[in-house]
Formats: sequence, structure tokens, C-alpha cells
Amino acid sequence: MRRAGEGRAPGAPNIFSLPDEPRLPPINYNSPRLLLSFFLLRPASAILCHPEDKEVLLRIKSSLNNPYLLASWDPDADCCYWYCLKCHYKTHRVISLFFLAYDLPGQIPSAIGDLTYLQSLTLHKLSNFTGPIPESFTKLKYLNFLSLSWLNLTGPIPSFLGQLKNLTCLNLSFNKLTGSIPDSLSTIPGLGYVGLDRNQLTGKIPASLANLKGNDLYLILSHNSLSGELPATFAGVDFGKLDLSRNRLQGDASLVLGRNKSTYHIDISRNQFEFDLSKVDFNESLTTLDMNHNKIYGSIPKAMAGLEFQLLNVSYNRLCGEIPVGGRLQSFDYTVYFHNRCLCGAPLDSCK
Repeated sequence: MRRAGEGRAPGAPNIFSLPDEPRLPPINYNSPRLLLSFFLLRPASAILCHPEDKEVLLRIKSSLNNPYLLASWDPDADCCYWYCLKCHYKTHRVISLFFLAYDLPGQIPSAIGDLTYLQSLTLHKLSNFTGPIPESFTKLKYLNFLSLSWLNLTGPIPSFLGQLKNLTCLNLSFNKLTGSIPDSLSTIPGLGYVGLDRNQLTGKIPASLANLKGNDLYLILSHNSLSGELPATFAGVDFGKLDLSRNRLQGDASLVLGRNKSTYHIDISRNQFEFDLSKVDFNESLTTLDMNHNKIYGSIPKAMAGLEFQLLNVSYNRLCGEIPVGGRLQSFDYTVYFHNRCLCGAPLDSCK
């Protein structure tokens, strides 16, 4: 590789070299004139924080019994410089609030709903937090990112979340939420990430979730007690990532697969799905396929040898026949295939 400045024509200027710096006199930082100029250049008001937001934030702090996490929330300081939040660079309204990994007893303060310009709210790993999701959140009309995870939240997933029409991401994972998945989530036009995993949800997956229109759609429902068959409407959904693992689902899950889809991650493991794998078409973008611990039968189709799997697991099913040779199918450990009815061929024992 040619170094900067090499190979230029004779006499041409070197655009990579710096001009000689002028010699400046030393600065006297004690000069009254300099101090006066600093003062004159200072904004007329250095307070950026909106007074309404500041009042709400102090109510939030008080409702949480003034935790050390919010020690920077000094009433005499500009709230746009407090920790755990972010202000808009022009309007100076609070647009982001985030409490992370702290021992914070109590419930979600309903006053958060009064931060009406909030766009992002993250509450994560707050031990000793409990209670429901407050209905005051319906006032957060600009909210596009809502993550309430590892909080021990209880009660149902409230249907009023469907009123947050600007949401693109909803993460309620690692809580103790109960009941069914509300249909109202499907009415949020740009919702592209739905993470409801590791709760205590029951009932069927609502067919209305097929109406989710977000880009690169993520639907994460693993580690619940969901039951019944998958909605037939899922056949027309092009998921980016779909995780239904560790539920009580049954029936034909092959409808979420298909040659014309762009899905790259599917995990339907540890359910009671039952379908013929040999009749399934696969899309070329699929890199993760976990189907272990189901009742899937048939054989492994030869088309799977043409896929660039990074993760594959078909163990603990009812598959038979020879494992196709090619692609990455022989690069996986035998545990990816074992405990089937009569699968054979590398990396399992040879077929007889």
C-alpha cells in the first residue's frame, strides 16, 4: 500500500502534510479580560431541563424512597445532566429513562406516565421490584421502545399496551406475568420485536399476531405454558426470528417454514409438535433450526444439506432414514441427531 504523500508529481503540493503552525503568545488564564469573555459567551440560562419533567422525575425518585441509584437527581441541578436519563438535544424534554441492575424495592412508579415525551423506557434486573404494569403508560404516546425485564412483574399483560401506537419493540421477558397474550398487541402498526419469554403465560397463541408488520419480525414466546396448535395465519408471516421453545404447543409447526421466507432462526424445541419433516421446504437464509424434544417423524430431506446451518438440533424425535451427506450436516456432534427412531449415517452409526 502506498504511503500518504508518496508517488506525487514533482512540485505538486503534499495534501497530507500539515502547514507550519503559527507561533502564538502564551495564554494568561488569570486575565480579567479572558474571564469576562467566558462569562459573555455563556448562555443566558444554563438550565436546559424542562420544569414539568423535573417535577415528575423528583416524584419518581420520592416514590422509590430516594435510592442511591438516583443520587445525582439533585433538585438544584439541571435534570438533563442527571444519570439514568437522556434529554432531547433541541427540546430538552426527557426522551429516555433507564434503570439497570440495582436492588430497587417497590413497583413501577405510575408517575413515569407523566413523562409524556418519553421515547424509550428500560427497566432491567431490578431485584425486589414487583407489581403490575401501570395504566398511566397509556399517556406515553411517543414511546417506541419498552423493555421491562427481570423485574418479577405480576398480573396479566395489559391490553392497554395496544394504545402505544409508536412501539417498535416490546420486551417483557423474565417476569411472572400470567394469563393469555392480548390481541391488542397486533394493532400496533410498527411493532417488530415482541419478547414475552420466561413468564407464566397460558392459553393459545392468538391468530391476530399474524398481523404484526414490523421489519425483521422477532416473536419470542419461549419458556411459558402456551398450549394448542399454531394459528394457521402464521403460514403467511415471514418471521426473522421465531422462538416458541419450552411450551406445550402441538400440531403442525411446519407452516412457519417455507422456501419463500427469509426466516433465519427457528426454535420450536421442547413442545409436542408432530409433522412429517421430509415434506418440509426450507429457505436458504435459515441458519438456526432447533426442533429437539417433539414428535416429528419422517426423514431429513436432502435439501437440508444445502443450508449453511450454524445451529441444528433434531434430537429426541421420531425420525428415520439416512442423514443426507453434504453441507454442514456431518460437522455437528452426534447429539444433534440422537434419540430418534431409526436415524443412521454420520455422525451416527452407519446404516445397516
